[in-house]
Amino acid sequence: MTEKKSFWSSLPGVIAGIATILTAGVALISLIASNGNDPQPQATETASPSTTATAGSSGSSGSGSGSGSGVNAPRAVIAPKTIDFGDLGTGRSARQTVTVTNSGSEYLVVEEVTVDSPAGAFSMTAESCLAEQTGIAPDDECEIEVTFTPGSAGSFAGFLVIEHSAAGSPERVALSGNGRLLGL
Repeated sequence: MTEKKSFWSSLPGVIAGIATILTAGVALISLIASNGNDPQPQATETASPSTTATAGSSGSSGSGSGSGSGVNAPRAVIAPKTIDFGDLGTGRSARQTVTVTNSGSEYLVVEEVTVDSPAGAFSMTAESCLAEQTGIAPDDECEIEVTFTPGSAGSFAGFLVIEHSAAGSPERVALSGNGRLLGL
């Protein structure tokens, strides 16, 4: 019976030791991951024509380092990842909404939103995302309204590009739609 007593009396110490090892491992992984990220994007894409909306303070007022990779970091969830407007008569408009949700534990700053559309058939409004000078609070969201207005018949494609302070920035939402002549 002394063996069972010995085992049970040492169990709390074993559990505490395992917890310490796991905590140190998570801290090490977080440190390694955060040292590999560049806080400022080095290249930006441009297309002509494009529509751009930028945060008034260049996104510098948000908390955190901007790398978005630490344990206490913002996490951007963009939905949907693709928008197909389908067929639409030329000169008419259709709107759809893209939601940016912060599923992290620090404020998420949306720094810039751009529409990359060579034919100029897509535009956007991002005031609710860019108006938050301090960023989007954890478990909160903002919306970007994307509009498709084909000026001629044909297929159109582009991207909504969202630059933010979390890992994975910039993110792209694929846009597509078809312009149809009215009466056909």
